[in-house]
Amino acid sequence: MMILKLKLTALFIFSFFTLLGQDPNPLKVINATSEKVDIRVGQDYFAKEGWHLDSTVNPDIFRIGSKWNYENLDVSFITDIDSIAFNVKPGNKYDFIIVLNGVTECYIQIITSSNPVFMNGKILIVLAIIFTTTIFLISQVSKPKHVIPLLYFGLLAPTLFWLTSLAGGRIQGDYDHSRNVISELGALGTKAEIFISTSFIVISIFSLIFSIGFYKASKKLNISKIPSMLSFVMPISLLWASIFPLGNEFHGLLGASPLLIIAGALVGKFRWRTKSGFVKISTWSLISGLIMLLIVLRFMEPLGQEFEGLVQRFFYLGWTIWFFMLSFNLTNKMKTIIQIDKE
Repeated sequence: MMILKLKLTALFIFSFFTLLGQDPNPLKVINATSEKVDIRVGQDYFAKEGWHLDSTVNPDIFRIGSKWNYENLDVSFITDIDSIAFNVKPGNKYDFIIVLNGVTECYIQIITSSNPVFMNGKILIVLAIIFTTTIFLISQVSKPKHVIPLLYFGLLAPTLFWLTSLAGGRIQGDYDHSRNVISELGALGTKAEIFISTSFIVISIFSLIFSIGFYKASKKLNISKIPSMLSFVMPISLLWASIFPLGNEFHGLLGASPLLIIAGALVGKFRWRTKSGFVKISTWSLISGLIMLLIVLRFMEPLGQEFEGLVQRFFYLGWTIWFFMLSFNLTNKMKTIIQIDKE
């Protein structure tokens, strides 16, 4: 009886340490005899024989951007003899091993990007209502005295932009304003993502209000409306960056939009210069446009590579000067109209 108890105790101890030494979450394993692997994301082949196994990279990472619908998304790795599938969720990691020729272990990791803060159906509907209502209400403004308050937003939008940039850098902690671009502040998964995205929406609304005021002032003053129409690109690009931050596949689709804003400032120079009382405004438009044009330095070494953040800020500096100048000068012009009407 004593011997039986000793045997059972020894068996218990052996089993305990065996279980203790085992990985509670062992990685899933599939096999392959070829280095070429198919990857299927949902119903689409993301890489038809485009993935090659590499045992020297541990883990070998496959990233999935946030443009995919994560409600029911299966990601499959298909080798020549085996396969594995994961039902993935945003902001997660999935690890597994592919054993090549029964010997070489290749560690694979699937990383899914987090969904942007405002890339949500209900939130997008709310934003659409806010912007549509803003445009409708402000479009009803016609009297010069009511246009003037709209022009003040040309001061508020750039000011809030720079304050947001500085505050976002502090939140981020490891952000270098001379080297890092603005988009990196609100990139997916960063500390400042929610703050930057929310702030950019507010700045977008402010910029939209100013652009409407700019357009109405241009009509009242009988000057070219092309610059004011091109200024609408700014609220659009800011809103786009809020909904589709860096790290989302759609983020860069409006990459050339700054050129339209620069064009607006330069058109103002050449369309307003012959208008009586607008020589000063046209000159400042030229100066603003040339400062914004310094963004082309990002294509030149070493500035574009080492100080891309600084180069990008030349564009925003020119934009700030243009909006400030327009706000001050157009406000004064509108006040003059009001004074003449009173007389």
